Amino acid sequence: MRTNPMVKPQASSGWAVTLAVIGCVCLTTAFRLFLAQTAAAVVGLAFVAAAVVLAGIAATIWVVKVRRSRAWITHAVQQWDHFSAVKNQLGVTTEVSVLDIHSTDPVGAWVTIRWDHFGHIQRAWIEALPDEIWRSSVLLISPDPAQIQVHGPWPEIYYLMAADYHTYASTAAIPFVTDPKYRSRVQVNSSKAR
Repeated sequence: MRTNPMVKPQASSGWAVTLAVIGCVCLTTAFRLFLAQTAAAVVGLAFVAAAVVLAGIAATIWVVKVRRSRAWITHAVQQWDHFSAVKNQLGVTTEVSVLDIHSTDPVGAWVTIRWDHFGHIQRAWIEALPDEIWRSSVLLISPDPAQIQVHGPWPEIYYLMAADYHTYASTAAIPFVTDPKYRSRVQVNSSKAR
């Protein structure tokens, strides 16, 4: 099963914490053995070796998770930059958030959306789109004037055609988009890629 790319990966890990705790117990036991008896030095060295190996594994897990988290942040901020650029180029657009995906099939999906500008929540049928859409996605669309009318009632079900869809971004990335610390990292990474 694939993980939702709209959700930021965790930088912490239960395995890393568990291995670090076991490593600390090994070091404490080795220290006590060294103080108690010099004859138990071989066992103490085994505990020290086990602690070093466990600490190395825990550090490796942590480094991999931190790198994944940073890569996700960089990609998510770039997505929002693209989202903003597309929004500025187009005329009438609005943002809808995908709150839940009920069912999918090759021609589309039944979802629950929230119209971000109005706060209105409703069911929708999304025609198959060129991008993979997940929960917590924000979609930039051109609203269909035949379905959404000023001062008119909301339709019971909104039908989003693929032609009205423009791009998407992650809701979880919004705090990183506004933080200048992450914006500078994205600018450095994008200049290296060129």
